[in-house]
Amino acid sequence: MFKKDFIERQIETISNTFAAILFGKEKVKSILSEENEKEQDSTTAMEDEILERMVKKYIKDMDFNKAEDILFNSIEANKTAQKLEIALLFYNEVNKYSDDILKKYGFSKEDITNGVNQLKAYYE
Repeated sequence: MFKKDFIERQIETISNTFAAILFGKEKVKSILSEENEKEQDSTTAMEDEILERMVKKYIKDMDFNKAEDILFNSIEANKTAQKLEIALLFYNEVNKYSDDILKKYGFSKEDITNGVNQLKAYYE
């Protein structure tokens, strides 16, 4: 696996060098910039997937405050549509619990309302 990745990177480097010779430096910079954006999109998608798994785990563990904290820290760092979906999933799931259960774990329906309002403010 690692050997294959190494070989692919080497081929990509050689290809970029030939492209620079044939098409000029500016064209290659443009191509590389597009590739870099694709890599960033891929990284963001992976981060969002990890965030979703963590939130689901914290919900399962009834650690609602921790789930909400990591959600908002992540959203403050980089707002994405996927993070908004994860946050809405979180509040929908937590809202299913009774007031007594939420209170037992240090959360409340008011916290849900405040969180949703805060989300709205971030994404407006």
